[in-house]
Amino acid sequence: MRILHIGNPDSGYVITKELRKIGWDCEFMTPKQMIFGANETVSNPVNFDMDLKDELPEWMSTYDLNEKGWKYKLVKKMRQYDLVHAYMEAPIFGLFSRKPMISQSVGDDLREIAFKNSLRGFLLRTAYKKSKAYIFEWPPHKPFVEKLKIKNPIFIPKIWDFSFFQKNNSKRNDGDGLTLFHPLTQNWKEKGNEKFLQGFVKLCKAKQDVFLYLIDWGIDAGKAKNLLNHPEVKKRIKIIKGPIPKNQMLEYMQKSDILVDQFNSGSFTRTGIEGLSFGIPLLINFNEQLHLDLFGDIPSMINAKDKNEIFAKISYLIKNKDEIIKYGENSKNGSQIITT
Repeated sequence: MRILHIGNPDSGYVITKELRKIGWDCEFMTPKQMIFGANETVSNPVNFDMDLKDELPEWMSTYDLNEKGWKYKLVKKMRQYDLVHAYMEAPIFGLFSRKPMISQSVGDDLREIAFKNSLRGFLLRTAYKKSKAYIFEWPPHKPFVEKLKIKNPIFIPKIWDFSFFQKNNSKRNDGDGLTLFHPLTQNWKEKGNEKFLQGFVKLCKAKQDVFLYLIDWGIDAGKAKNLLNHPEVKKRIKIIKGPIPKNQMLEYMQKSDILVDQFNSGSFTRTGIEGLSFGIPLLINFNEQLHLDLFGDIPSMINAKDKNEIFAKISYLIKNKDEIIKYGENSKNGSQIITT
């Protein structure tokens, strides 16, 4: 059986690679706009698959969203396979291929597009419901799946290779204060970064012993720098142009006491899971009950939902650094709970 995985260069690539390891005849396609240009550092497999050197594998190809007739060519390509596993909006084209299909949502495709009162939204909803199987991997998608009344949805925890994120013997922060690392894209609507930044500013103004490595990227990066433009903050922060590759991500994790994840969705990002795998404590807004329902257990994390809770918990941990060590030890086990 020949299988085409098509769409997301994150999950789609990794799943295709793992299935090929056990002998399945799989290939992967993704829009070239998703792996080159602005997203290349985080989305191009060359930058996150340590088995690759400088070239994409022979079983991976791209298509151009700006090419005339690309939609027709995509459907035609799908018809060459026995099964299509489609991610993001690709299930729409799988619907027209008339091939058996597995649909898998990964982000805004389910949360926003599938609920739009538009032809695009209608087709995506229809594709989900007509698929042989529907998969979601991100816990916050559960209520959206239920709202769409998708029959027999399958939850599969994140499939990702975290072997690169291992501690080394480099010098870590041995001072009295805490060093935080916030590498996420500045997208305040999705990530709630401003809640953390407001909490950090509050810590600085209170002259708490904190330091921040901030990665400078995303649609709200300018707003973030404006928020941090205060004398007490500037001397406690280093801004690094982003996005950054995995080796730099590892470097700053090693230098830091806490990795700062998101504060809107109630769940971890891929970066957050990489941090847990590394063994660095995670500061996050986390929906514990949702994850207990799906996993049966939850990792140990520093759970805070707004600037006041962030301020209170970091202030406490500055005075109780032994608890940081416990969080770190539990983080490693936590990554095994929430991944496959």
